[in-house]
Amino acid sequence: MRDEVERYGHYSLAAESMYDHPFQWGSKRTGPDLARVGGRYSDDWHVAHLIHPQSVVPESLMPKYAFLGRTPIDGDRVEALLRTHRLVGVPYTEEMIENAVFDFAAQADPDSDWDGVVERYPGAVVSNFDGQPQLTEMDALIAYMQMLGTLVDFSPFTPDASR
Repeated sequence: MRDEVERYGHYSLAAESMYDHPFQWGSKRTGPDLARVGGRYSDDWHVAHLIHPQSVVPESLMPKYAFLGRTPIDGDRVEALLRTHRLVGVPYTEEMIENAVFDFAAQADPDSDWDGVVERYPGAVVSNFDGQPQLTEMDALIAYMQMLGTLVDFSPFTPDASR
C-alpha cells in the first residue's frame, strides 16, 4: 500500500516485535501508526504530548497521561518478568535476564554505566526521559517509543516506483 508506506514508512516486520508479548498486531488503525516513531521526536516532545497532547498536536483526540510522570516504578520484578516471557518464546538470553534490574535502571540514567545496556540491546536509547529524579512509568513509555522502528536498517529498501 504505497500511500501508507509514503506516510508511515516501511511496513512493520515481525523481527521488530520479537520482545513484545503478547504480540498486538492487527489491521484496525485507531490513531497514528507508531511503528516508526523512534527518534522522530525529542524526549521533551513526548513528555509534553503525554502530559497535554493538544499542546503539541492541537487536533489530537488523545487523552492526557500526565499521571505516568507521577507513577514511580522499580525494577524489583523485571528479572522474573523476563524469565516468564522467555518461557513463552521471547528470545531473552541468560545474560539479558541476569542484567535486567541493572539495565532497567541504567537506561533512564545517562550518568550510569550504560555501556552494557547498549551492548545487549543495540540501538537502545539512554536518557532521563521525563526529567524526574526517580524512574516513572513515563520514562518506561518514552524509552519504548524512542526505540520503535529503530531495530531494522531500511537503507537498502527502495520502493518499486511502478506500484
